[in-house]
Amino acid sequence: MTGTFVEGIAAFTAVLREQHGFGVGHAATRDALRAADVVGVADGARLRRALRAVYCATPQEAARFDEAFDAFFFGAHGIAQPKLRAERTRAGTPRASSEQRPPRTPPDAPRADEGNAPSRPHAIRRARSDGDDGTETWQALRARYSASAGRSSAPVIPLDGLDRTTAAVDRLAANLRIAPSRRRAPHRRGDRADVRRTLRASVATAGEPIDLRRTRRLRRRARFVALIDGSRSNADDAGAMLQFAYALVQRTRDARAFTFSTALRDVTALLRDPHVAGRSLGDLGDAWGGGTRIGDAVLTFVREQGTRALSPSTIVFLFSDGLDVGNLDRLARGLRELRARSAAIVWLHPGAGAPAFMPAAGGLRTARPYVDALYAAGSVADLERVVTRMTKTMSR
Repeated sequence: MTGTFVEGIAAFTAVLREQHGFGVGHAATRDALRAADVVGVADGARLRRALRAVYCATPQEAARFDEAFDAFFFGAHGIAQPKLRAERTRAGTPRASSEQRPPRTPPDAPRADEGNAPSRPHAIRRARSDGDDGTETWQALRARYSASAGRSSAPVIPLDGLDRTTAAVDRLAANLRIAPSRRRAPHRRGDRADVRRTLRASVATAGEPIDLRRTRRLRRRARFVALIDGSRSNADDAGAMLQFAYALVQRTRDARAFTFSTALRDVTALLRDPHVAGRSLGDLGDAWGGGTRIGDAVLTFVREQGTRALSPSTIVFLFSDGLDVGNLDRLARGLRELRARSAAIVWLHPGAGAPAFMPAAGGLRTARPYVDALYAAGSVADLERVVTRMTKTMSR
């Protein structure tokens, strides 16, 4: 199974409901994600207890939870479970006998509470079957969703679909008009009378100004800023967005691009190179492959780059899955400042198009009051739909 962290939790909820008889649904998925945000991922046992408290309503469910968790995230092929009805098990229901229950994990075996719910559970299962003792699995998951700095392989702008992305960016730049300029132009429904053109037209009506001509203010072309989350939980899905940022920088005059993880880096100059597509962007340091600190990155951008990059005609694209394990108060403060100094904030989420998607991640919930639009951006087709919607809703 592939997908985002949110999709992994949603799939686990479905397994609990359909295979283990838990009466859980979308509300439990949302509460589980909130619990993970509250307790963090540094203490695996604490996270496991938090999820158990969310999903289990009876002692019988609590007794089955650990086995279900281990089977879903750490079993080589899963453990066969009885098909139960998706309803709450009432108190007093007889428990299965020891022959009917799946074997419990030995006491000396690594426990699943030493890991967080991954975005790709099957990948974890394969790693376990190849001899992973569980410790490395937990360390990888903890690093993937932690706030600590780190490095990973340098990002590459994919060539597949680049022509379509470039065409979409051309449409966006040509059709999107945001802030009004000082220049005025003739318009049938303008807000100001054009005396000069009205008098000229009166020559044809014996000097009577019958046809009143009007003007209105022109609107400036939009400027663009792309903030790309390159943290561990998001980097694997950032190819389409890197391609989109590359096209923005190549095809428009006023576009800036930045990547961030535990630090922020301006990559505009790298993307100006027309031959960089298909090649590695090189070592981006702490701006790629580390932990997730969206709030720190946004605040740094506003305070260090805002004067040059932001204006009333600037559209800010923020590409992230919303899993911010940093200070959410800083994220709210940064987005508030960013929104006040730009025309709009468009949040692009790699998994927003999935059927089970819910905006439940802490960073995304914090951002909702300041975000003008939330779109899926996991593929070139998603980005083409983003351009179509923006040109319809934001052009005035």
